[in-house]
Formats: sequence, structure tokens, C-alpha cells
Amino acid sequence: MNKDSLQLTDTQSASLIIPYKIKLDSLMSEVLCYNEQDLNKQLPEGTLGNFVCDELMDYAAKNYNKPVDFCIYNHGGLRVGSIAKGNISVGKIFELAPFDNYLVVVELGGADCKKLFDLVAENNGTPCSKELRLSISNNKIVNATINNTVFDENKTYAIITNDYVANGGDKTEPMKNAKSVTNLNIMVRDALINNLRIKGKNGQSVKSTLDGRIEQVK
Repeated sequence: MNKDSLQLTDTQSASLIIPYKIKLDSLMSEVLCYNEQDLNKQLPEGTLGNFVCDELMDYAAKNYNKPVDFCIYNHGGLRVGSIAKGNISVGKIFELAPFDNYLVVVELGGADCKKLFDLVAENNGTPCSKELRLSISNNKIVNATINNTVFDENKTYAIITNDYVANGGDKTEPMKNAKSVTNLNIMVRDALINNLRIKGKNGQSVKSTLDGRIEQVK
């Protein structure tokens, strides 16, 4: 018979764990809303990245008291390769965003935004929201618009992202030059869960598609 450091038998240990496992399984299995198509992690643009960034922009619109220009996210921060068509559960969002990263709004000057976009081009894209559109050729940015307006290096832009990216993680060093960083005091996965739960209760579904927001051109 096996015993652990507390001198509990396997059967005794299991009896202690099972109630917590049942409760955890119940929490993780909660269905948030329906997803209408497979979401895939891809570059330069993927439906999984589009989904995450558009949901975070939607969260900001409802919960942040200032305008946000666009969302950008790290490709490596998407910790699943895909989410299948069907119901999205709380557990799936934990798989997608398992790290305790917080949602932040970064105010970044245009010159540093340009450096950030150049890094995006060198790395063949990144997840971003639909407000940002970048055209890439030979690993360089050849066109950039934000909210259907030509990108202006003389402006300051408000960007929603996670605190890892805001600190320059995953090749986003220009973020370190932010004019300000506002922590929204909610983890990314909790923001996604809250947004999707509301969407589900309102009978809405996830409809993420590829729309050319980041594209390779000749």
C-alpha cells in the first residue's frame, strides 16, 4: 500500500481530492457561448488571434473609460493551436490563456508604434484587432491604417494588450517606451470569460474570420 508524506494511503488521498476535482470540473465545464467555426493559430493572420484581440477590444469598449485604438497580442501567448467549432467552455479559455497576465492599456507614441510594426513585419505578423491593418512586403511595412485612417507617426495611440507584451516580451521592445500604462486590474483570461459569458447570455456567437488585417503583399 502506497503512502505519501502525510502517511495517507492512496485511497485516503483520493477521497480528499475528489470533492475538489468535482467542483473544479464543474467550473471548467461551464459553456460560455457558441463558436461558429474552427479558430486556428496562424501567421501573418489567424482566426484564433483575431478572435482574442477583437474580444479584448470589445471588453475595453465596455469597461474602459477612454478610447482604445487597437489591440495587439503576442503569438506565443496563444497557448492552443486551435479552438474547434462548437461550445467554448471556461476550461478552454484557461487552456488558451493559462498565464496570469493582466490586461493593460498602453499609450505609445507614433515613432515607437512604427518600430513595433517593423518588428511585426520582421516576424511575419502577430495577432491584432480589426482596427489595425498592416501590409507587409519583404519583411517591411508598406502600408498601415488604424480605424481606416492612415497611420500617423506624430500621434499617440492607445493599445490594449497583456502586461507581458507591455513590458517588451516576445519581441515588442518598443513598448518599453510607453508614455503610460494603465492596468485594468483583470487577467486576460477573466476578461475573455466575462465577455464570452455575456455574449452567450445574449444569444450571440463567435464569428471570427480572416479579413486581411495583416497581409503579405508583393
